[in-house]
Amino acid sequence: MKTFAKILLILALLTSFAQAITFDVLVLPADIFNTKENYYGFEEVSEIVANDIIKDFNSSDGKVKSPDLYEIRTKLNQNSDLKQITTNLLNKYQTTNKLDYAAIKKVGNSFNCKSVLIVSSSAVTNKNSIKRSVWEILNISSVFDISYPYRLETSVVLLDTVNDLVMWSNNYSTKIGANDNIFTAKSYAQANEELEKIKLYSQTVVTPSATQNIILRFFPKAIRPIDTKVDENNGGALRFERTIPEKPKKDDKNTEPFYGDMIFGI
Repeated sequence: MKTFAKILLILALLTSFAQAITFDVLVLPADIFNTKENYYGFEEVSEIVANDIIKDFNSSDGKVKSPDLYEIRTKLNQNSDLKQITTNLLNKYQTTNKLDYAAIKKVGNSFNCKSVLIVSSSAVTNKNSIKRSVWEILNISSVFDISYPYRLETSVVLLDTVNDLVMWSNNYSTKIGANDNIFTAKSYAQANEELEKIKLYSQTVVTPSATQNIILRFFPKAIRPIDTKVDENNGGALRFERTIPEKPKKDDKNTEPFYGDMIFGI
């Protein structure tokens, strides 16, 4: 009986130790302070994507945890210096794609997070590099009846603030508007239809891929990403399926257990 009790105690301790491994990630959308300031009063795309990623992190059985955007905004608004640092680093990344590691580390430490995820999204054309809000483009196109091939581009980058390096990053894109390049909304109902398309893009293309790749960085085993063909309208991004990798043939020279492929960058 005593032996059985000892076994149960050991198993409980091992289980508790395994469950105690949690990575805290601070998710920062580049438009975190642009709260529904566009013509339609919609959330910016970077915020939509960030919210979906945060929900996935906090539903990962304790593997990854993230403060929600309300908590992040509240804390930043209570500290003007920290808010200014955050604003500057996000603006710098959005306009130049350059990362201010010192500022990122300071912001991450204020939330007790050693990893920071920055999400940026904008509408672009193939003729210039000017990045604009999707809702700004929708408003301009609707007012002036402009037909032009716009694309929505989303950048997601995971940063290690301890070692000042990029752990993982990826870019996603999808065509916005109809096949005839018409991206207009003559009513709020039509604008809301475009909002639902953006939400679907976040939920089915960006978030599943980003979440799984990021969790793989912290727990790199037993999941192999599958590169499947996708058409242009859903973003042309990589999709991932949870599978059990086939075990390679036994090799006397290699006796280490097989945990699947580790991905270091996409």
